[in-house]
Amino acid sequence: MINGSLARRYSQALFEIASETSLDVIDTDLRELTKLVEENDEVKKVLLHPHISLSEKKSVMAKLLSEDFSETVRHFLYLLIDRKRESLLPFIQREFTRLADEARKVVEAKVESAIALSASQLDDLKKAIGRMTGKDVRIISEVREELIGGVLIQIGDRVMDGTIAHALTKMREDLRRSTDKPQEVGVK
Repeated sequence: MINGSLARRYSQALFEIASETSLDVIDTDLRELTKLVEENDEVKKVLLHPHISLSEKKSVMAKLLSEDFSETVRHFLYLLIDRKRESLLPFIQREFTRLADEARKVVEAKVESAIALSASQLDDLKKAIGRMTGKDVRIISEVREELIGGVLIQIGDRVMDGTIAHALTKMREDLRRSTDKPQEVGVK
């Protein structure tokens, strides 16, 4: 809970700075930085290790980030290191992206399907979700074979489950309920 409120405060502060400069660049850089840390165990160990000095952490990160990242994001990371809040980076990134998407009137839709969807299917989904929400749509597509078929769409806290696995589960529950009820036999 405390981490969530701290992450919101940091992301809000960064969002205010980004709104004055370049929201898209900072959002992209923050995503890339988070991906770099989360996908590279060595970087993660250095950044999160409690016995590595702050100056060593900043030096290692400075070499990794070089000029590929905006000055704002680099200095923001150094601030997190100075305040020993580097572990909040993924939470800050998610909250920052949410704020940026809200400002840009963009909604993120997570689409899960049993097989990879074609570009035209994703485009059709994007258009349909855009009409439904009235916003631009960014789709994150994931394949989950256990869904059997159909799609599962999550937009914020709304979930639309059109998967075969869900339909089968619902059918199974309906059958259980109908067999649990006493059957009335009509006598004439």
